[in-house]
Amino acid sequence: MKRINKALATIFSLSLLLLFVPSRGMGYGMHVWPDDNPPAAQEVSDSQPKQYGLIQAGIYLLARSYGDSVVLRWGAEDYVTQRTLDEDGVMVVRYDYDPEGDDPFCDTLVIGLKPWTQQQFEETYAQDDSIARMAMGVMFSKSGLRPDQTKATPGSFGSLLEIHQDQQTNQAFRMLVAEWRRDLAEHMAMRWVDKNVRPGHEYEYIVRPVKYDSTLQLIIAPAILRVVNKRYLRPDFDIKMGDSIISHCQVRLWWEDRGISSYEIDRRREGETEWTRVNNLPYWNMQPVTDGVELPDSLDCFYGDVVPEPGNYEYRIFGHDPFGDLTKSSPILKVRVPDMEAPRAPELVLVEIDRQDSTDLSKQVMATFHFEKDTLEEDFTGFNVLYYNERHTGHEWKKLNKELLPPSDSLFTCDMTGFSTGMVLVAAFDTAQNVSYSLPRMVQIKDVKAPAPMRNFKAEASIEDGTITLTWEPDTLDDDIEYYEVLFANDTTHSFIQLNEGKLKEPRYVDTVAMDVNQKYIYYRVRAVDFSTNQSKDVQLQVLRPTRLKPQVAHLLDSRADSLGIHMQWACSNEQIMDRHVLMRRLRGEEKWDTLAVFSADSIRAAENVLHYTDSPGYNRKQDYQYCVESFSCFNISSGLSLIFSISYEGPRIQQIPIELKGAYLTESNETQLTWNINNGKPVEGDWYICIYRKGPRDENYVFHISVPADTKERRSSILTPGQAEQYYVKLRFEDGRESRMSNEVRVERPAAATGN
Repeated sequence: MKRINKALATIFSLSLLLLFVPSRGMGYGMHVWPDDNPPAAQEVSDSQPKQYGLIQAGIYLLARSYGDSVVLRWGAEDYVTQRTLDEDGVMVVRYDYDPEGDDPFCDTLVIGLKPWTQQQFEETYAQDDSIARMAMGVMFSKSGLRPDQTKATPGSFGSLLEIHQDQQTNQAFRMLVAEWRRDLAEHMAMRWVDKNVRPGHEYEYIVRPVKYDSTLQLIIAPAILRVVNKRYLRPDFDIKMGDSIISHCQVRLWWEDRGISSYEIDRRREGETEWTRVNNLPYWNMQPVTDGVELPDSLDCFYGDVVPEPGNYEYRIFGHDPFGDLTKSSPILKVRVPDMEAPRAPELVLVEIDRQDSTDLSKQVMATFHFEKDTLEEDFTGFNVLYYNERHTGHEWKKLNKELLPPSDSLFTCDMTGFSTGMVLVAAFDTAQNVSYSLPRMVQIKDVKAPAPMRNFKAEASIEDGTITLTWEPDTLDDDIEYYEVLFANDTTHSFIQLNEGKLKEPRYVDTVAMDVNQKYIYYRVRAVDFSTNQSKDVQLQVLRPTRLKPQVAHLLDSRADSLGIHMQWACSNEQIMDRHVLMRRLRGEEKWDTLAVFSADSIRAAENVLHYTDSPGYNRKQDYQYCVESFSCFNISSGLSLIFSISYEGPRIQQIPIELKGAYLTESNETQLTWNINNGKPVEGDWYICIYRKGPRDENYVFHISVPADTKERRSSILTPGQAEQYYVKLRFEDGRESRMSNEVRVERPAAATGN
């Protein structure tokens, strides 16, 4: 109803202003005279108000000249104004403009023109005159919307707006009736024909209320329009048209909307001369509107027609204009209505299977189909027997008979060796290739060959919800698999139990398992069953059971330290869900743990669940070493760190680091030169420096001489006097107190012949 109201409001607001363009012009009463001195208004009525700036309501006026007459059509811009005009009547005044330039002659054509009474309408028009009844309804009905019937609160702005829309709908229907019927337009006081006119003369018409509201509560301005009396020529009604066939004998016409409020549609068979009006009432387009604006995709009119039988037809369309005239005919649209009615469906009564070889039931299979059809139409041409098995025929039905079976046939026999169990039906065709189908039936072709085992049996477990999604693939050659069966067991020694209920049609199954079970694996089997209940061999899959259980923490059994390292033993859990154990170490006071080794749970189980490890960390007399174990489940859930144990470890104080020392006396500079090669050039871990020991000419033992940084490659000195000798060796000393063995000893002598200070 909301859409109807919008459509009618649009017709009402646009029909007289924009849609129905007259031959000579259009006038609207919102006219303000120059200098407040309208030339005709004062002569016509002495009661016309002088405050022209307060005008709020007007009259739409249209005129059309025919040479021998001028027709005026008018209507108020709103419901209230129209009712006021009905009550007080209207006055029609004409000014005749002489072509020779004399002053125009004023003539009052009618005073107090009012609509007929309800009694006059009822006495004149028959009960079955629906358009006249519509006119009486909009004029005399008392069933308008009341304030207490609105959706909004009575008295509110929304309530007033609803009442206004209801009244405007009433006015829109009144405008439509005036366009459809000339007689009703005159009897509703919305039309006047001036027959006392001369060809070629120019006339000015004024339509105004007989009296004005002296209280200025509703000011209705006169409508003024000039017309030159020339013969009206109907313009061509050249509109675009088209059609579509909806179903059997149902045609949907469309044509572009040219701003006509209503239309008439005629139809005839191709070759005939007489036309038939297919619409009972004038057709008007129910275009959806948004805020008073038509949507771009609703600019076409549509009409549905039902023709008596298939064939070729012609259509033409006329439009109603505001003066009660019909436009010229539209171009003739030729429409072909095909036969789209299918024959009456046949019935597949019986399917018989005959196996020729009793020793091998699948070697040769013959099928006989019994069918019947209770009605044989004149255009019925014959039958087809169709077979369907998605794996065998894809998504199409396969025709079993090469030629169309004649209408007189009622059975068909064919060789179905190699076919799988599937569906069959009988199709009936007519000359237009319309088809109907019987209800399908299953044809069961017994075989003794089991499907091949399933391929690509896979599982995907989730610890989020404890689901295990199983997927598999049937063999590509198996096209008669009816369903699958999925079984499970918690151990391979247990009996397998079927999981799925009913027939599992898709190669996929989702199982939900308990996640608080200390069971590492769950076992599944899948098999296929064909339409003859043959089962494939089971395919088994071992699946890691999803669980959120936290593994037990390892604990220390024994530990000791000696010169070979730190020895420890950890007791680890033998839970089935266990995956690995991680041994870590750090110095006391540090935050970060270093991973020493990762042990698989299976290797620890093989060692009677005891983790053995010997660590040889760096020499350290200042801090203790700390150790712990963290265990993880198969789903990477941690046990947390075990209890931390600390142990001091000094290790061997003397490090086996090879040092090669070389010495020479440089006569050019009178210096002793020492060079060394440490650990064959390989890096030495830890913080260390080089200590040089010397035994001079007067020394009985070596004494500490000097220390140099680790990156130093040589040392020079000028201590010796000519003829003297000295000996050296070096060793590495670490910041943590360790040191290397001494290097080889070297002897350096200054020649006696050498000179120097």
